[in-house]
Amino acid sequence: MDWPPFLQLSVPVTLAVWVVLTAVTLWRSRTRLPEPGAEATTPPGEEPPAVVSLMVNRWRSDEDAIDSTLLDLAARGFLELRQPGEDPSETTVRLRKGDGRSLTPYEQQVLERVQKLSVNGEASLTSLAFRSWAEARRWRGTFYRAVIEEARNRGLSRPRLSRRTKRVMLGAAVVPAGCMFATWMWAAYKLNAGLADQITGSLIAASAVFLAMYFAVELRWSDQSTPEGARIAAGWLAYRAHLVAMEGVTDLAPADVASWGREMAFASALGVLPTEEALMRSRVTL
Repeated sequence: MDWPPFLQLSVPVTLAVWVVLTAVTLWRSRTRLPEPGAEATTPPGEEPPAVVSLMVNRWRSDEDAIDSTLLDLAARGFLELRQPGEDPSETTVRLRKGDGRSLTPYEQQVLERVQKLSVNGEASLTSLAFRSWAEARRWRGTFYRAVIEEARNRGLSRPRLSRRTKRVMLGAAVVPAGCMFATWMWAAYKLNAGLADQITGSLIAASAVFLAMYFAVELRWSDQSTPEGARIAAGWLAYRAHLVAMEGVTDLAPADVASWGREMAFASALGVLPTEEALMRSRVTL
């Protein structure tokens, strides 16, 4: 079949151009971590540990956000962590009244998980494990969305692709989809297909191309930091340097939050605590 010059490479060329432009847009909108400021010995802001965790991880989901939230709830008196023996894996968690401050939706979500699996108000950390990956995936998705929502409300992050950018990208997607429609129409005509079949097949082919690009644009991309978010992230990275330099942090067990307080929660959020001591990485986030 002899293809007309304007149709021969129209679909792959226009699609390749769209993919390259989209890749450039996503690359330019990625979050870059700022240089840490001068070493800080106290928390530089009032951001919750979960928000801090995602902030220093370029707004990508990270189990440290969940671990640090549980530790923060314990530091604030909503939970009590006890280690009856030598093994930190034996740590239990007990519900308490808290410090009277209101909870965010994701903090309440962690408390509800503990409450659901508690017997007489107490549960072991190992008992918090989910029974299926699907259940854990839903739980984590709800948690991370709530943290991102709070970060946006605080002016620290924003969607990676603005509405205007999405409209431009979807408008540009019409070009390769239109080329696919024309190509399919011409091929069906050459194969002596009926007009109805030509139009139906062309619409299906064009729709498939457009939908693929639509889902690429609407994919749940990680957020990007606002200028204010970048400034605050620099402060938290400086505080992280202080925690890394402190002696004994890497030897902490979950129950040590009783003496370390929120500082331990921030150490978890900033990835300073060792992975093997993570409270919920291999349990709640299975």
